[in-house]
Amino acid sequence: MTRECQNCKVSFEITADDMRFYDRIKVPPPTWCPECRMMRRFSWRNERSLYRSKCAFSGKDIITGFAPDSGLVVYDRDTWWSDKWDPFASGNEYNFSKPFFAQFYELMRKTPLPAVFNARTINSDYAQHTGDFKNGYLVSASWGGENVSYASRVHESKDSLDVFFIVKSELCYETIDANKSYQAFFSQNIDNCVDSAFLFECRGCSNCFG
Repeated sequence: MTRECQNCKVSFEITADDMRFYDRIKVPPPTWCPECRMMRRFSWRNERSLYRSKCAFSGKDIITGFAPDSGLVVYDRDTWWSDKWDPFASGNEYNFSKPFFAQFYELMRKTPLPAVFNARTINSDYAQHTGDFKNGYLVSASWGGENVSYASRVHESKDSLDVFFIVKSELCYETIDANKSYQAFFSQNIDNCVDSAFLFECRGCSNCFG
């Protein structure tokens, strides 16, 4: 069966196996294509888009993962973690005559949210979903690092730029999926590699090129 996505208007296929699955769990078939459904799921967690906005509590300028026109109440991180505001002030009595999710949506819209989801960071204002980090710039979903920029999924690494998913590594550039590596450039899927460039699927290399 072929359907037109109600969002992007692209045709997508729903197979017989898909229909059997939907029947088994008693849900209607999708009206959005797989790509649009994926984007809708991902929109719940914003890791990489940052905006300039105002703290709803103090009015000061902040960097946040929530767009200024989102309609959400956003506090700067330090205020959100403090005792300056009453977290119960936005609460509602549950109304059994209204759908749960309608009330949940209403509660979510007026309950303050932290500008960014970071913990124990130093000089890392432009980071999101990051903890125990120092001197991070445009870093997301990372933990335990120092002097890292333009990166995501960095763990216990330092002095690196333009990297993705590196663990216990240093001085890496344009590298993806590196573990315990040092001074690796333009490499992918490497482990215990040192002073090397243009590696792919390598282990224990030293002073290698290509």
